[in-house]
Amino acid sequence: MSPDAAQQKIPKLIVPAYFHPLTHPREWASLVQQAPHIELVVLNPESGPGSQCDPAFTDALAPLSAAGVAVAGYVDTNYGHRPPAEVLADIGLYQDWYGVTSVFFDRSAAGADQVSHYASLTDAARQMGTVLVAYNQGVHPVQAYADQADLLGTFEGTWRTYLEVAVPRWVQSRPATQFFHLVYSVPRHSFGDAYWLASRRNSGLAYVTDHGGDNPWDRLPAGEIDPDELWAEFTQSGSVSAPDDPGPQR
Repeated sequence: MSPDAAQQKIPKLIVPAYFHPLTHPREWASLVQQAPHIELVVLNPESGPGSQCDPAFTDALAPLSAAGVAVAGYVDTNYGHRPPAEVLADIGLYQDWYGVTSVFFDRSAAGADQVSHYASLTDAARQMGTVLVAYNQGVHPVQAYADQADLLGTFEGTWRTYLEVAVPRWVQSRPATQFFHLVYSVPRHSFGDAYWLASRRNSGLAYVTDHGGDNPWDRLPAGEIDPDELWAEFTQSGSVSAPDDPGPQR
């Protein structure tokens, strides 16, 4: 075990489950089996809740709920340009159809000019009964967003890009459990390194996959991922070629 890894914790999983239970039943069964390692599953029937309730998702969510896994509904915000009424309507459909009480605001804005917009959306969502709000910016936003959301997605991209990502100093002043990273096109032998980098960069949640393309989240990583095996890889990591960890500060 490397000295660095010995002082770190492997991030818990946040899983963008953008695959249908009827075409990927083994993936949904695997999520239940890995429940102790999962912090959040993102439900995304049709780039949102869709036009009607899908019983296949209702059936797939029941064992996840029984296992204590939180589920968030995927809601596109189009970087603050989608009308708030449409955003809130999606939240209502997730609640009514699937009993989902968390929301995953995708394509969230990161600049200071949209902070008040997202603060208003978040307040409205909480008034509807939402208990957890995640913003997925895919980059590090201005710090003010951290005062609004429970979770911030501060990286979404390829493994090659992840090796060079910069981490603002303010991130280190926040709990790691507030941040998540989504990394794709990762070679299977580098999974441990990817989770190690996430931990070093103060991200308490992460998801790593070897898939790429237009939708890297349309299935789980290839092969069965054994948590004990992943832990072994994680604790042996620490020599990955990357900028000065926890990423070059700015």
